Amino acid sequence: MRRILKNTYWFLVALPDIFYPFASKVDGEWVRGRRSYERAAKRAFRKYGLGRIGYKLGLYREVFHLIGSILFIIFATLVSKELFGSDAALYVLLGAAIVALAFQEFYVHPKHFGQHARKGITDYLVWVVPMLVYIFR
Repeated sequence: MRRILKNTYWFLVALPDIFYPFASKVDGEWVRGRRSYERAAKRAFRKYGLGRIGYKLGLYREVFHLIGSILFIIFATLVSKELFGSDAALYVLLGAAIVALAFQEFYVHPKHFGQHARKGITDYLVWVVPMLVYIFR
């Protein structure tokens, strides 16, 4: 079970890489998706330093974070209503997600990806602000 959760987590982390829509030339051929994203990330690391992906890739990833946050809100709402039949469950799920995101952005990602604090703060806010707006609407 732990392996399934870990594989699912890493798949979700890599999802923006897989759907990267911009083409780039790699080994003489035009590619999209993961190979194109990796090429763009390598260029950004050379230009800005390790752990910094630049504004274009940063904005691209933040759009995925925002979409993920909205999808999580929808999922949490459906689960809390249909499975638990309670509004309190929604707040528990969103609260747990906010805590888990703090752990991910400020511990896991700096450790595994060399993510800088500024990127972690931006990622955290893009994930959490929609949840807080939904909670306090």
